[in-house]
Amino acid sequence: MKPVTPTKPVKSQRRPTCGHCKERFRTTSATKSFCTPECQKAAKAIKRKSKNVNDASRSAFFYYLAKECKRAGTLLILHGHTPESLTELHAVYKQAFRVNQYGDVDHFQLSHIAAVKGKNTLGLLHAENLVISPTELNKAHGVKHYGSGKYISRTSINPRHAVDKDEPEGAVLDRLIAYLGESVVAATVKLAGIKPTDRQKNLAWLRDNLDATNPEHAVHIGAIETMKGKQLKELRAEMEHRLVREFGVKRTAHSTFGVLRLELDRHAAYRPELKQLSDQLLAVHESKGHREAWDVQEDEEQALFDLLHGRNVADVQDVLDVLILRNTRLPEVDVNVHDTPDGFERIGDYMPINIPLWAIRTDNVGHTYSTAAPY
Repeated sequence: MKPVTPTKPVKSQRRPTCGHCKERFRTTSATKSFCTPECQKAAKAIKRKSKNVNDASRSAFFYYLAKECKRAGTLLILHGHTPESLTELHAVYKQAFRVNQYGDVDHFQLSHIAAVKGKNTLGLLHAENLVISPTELNKAHGVKHYGSGKYISRTSINPRHAVDKDEPEGAVLDRLIAYLGESVVAATVKLAGIKPTDRQKNLAWLRDNLDATNPEHAVHIGAIETMKGKQLKELRAEMEHRLVREFGVKRTAHSTFGVLRLELDRHAAYRPELKQLSDQLLAVHESKGHREAWDVQEDEEQALFDLLHGRNVADVQDVLDVLILRNTRLPEVDVNVHDTPDGFERIGDYMPINIPLWAIRTDNVGHTYSTAAPY
């Protein structure tokens, strides 16, 4: 009698719907959700894009864009942006935050070269059109436009992109994401490494957890939208019965001239005529000691500010030449003083006389020395 060969049980098939293309397919797997690896990759890409857009909507940078659109009254200040140009703008935004000691002071502002409120033009919110400038100089500058910058004609403004001053920032944020395109926004978040801010995280948590029917919560509901990040953090910690731990952040005071000099170096990439002056200032800066400060006059700072806002190099060259000359360290020359019947005479250094050892011989008699040839 032949032994019975065991047979493998036949797995039952099922016909799920693909999570990406929505087509039904056959599979014996109990967990498979996509018909092909290509559909699985495409679905992951969409999920990643959605996460990046969500991160953008909860980031300080994109809220800054929304505020600027409200101030300008239109979304068109973002005209022509790509992921690369938005990343450049994000870098300028971060640098402005840094020189203001992470929000502790307001010594510097992002000023426009071509003003947003120009008579015939609309200055764009691009890195090429922004300068990190001293607050007082920016306020005094107003809407003057010497040239350069990035702008569009006001005749090309489409009313459907208008932003009302009373429109909620959240609604403006949704509109600007749609205007830029979710693909551009998602790529920017990835390229610039933009993350949701702690303020936005805490604000979202408080919106979800504050109870309007609770009298203790009700007093905060209307105030959280205008609270600063630290206040939101403390309120959330209080609700969660946690102790907020504060860590010190190293802050450096930045000089007006130092910030303008770095801005000149950045703008040389957009205006090649600034390159020579930028290199001259850098050479002088590198020749100075670590703690040696620049000697800068107010009119020289003003000249550098005007240059960054579109003035021609020739218009401010004389003023900046004086600045460079005054701060250039002259080479040190060692001199000797020679006394003569007519007074003191300064003579330059001379080469020392070197006598080889073989040329020196000691005589046995009297220990006299000779420079005779070697034996």
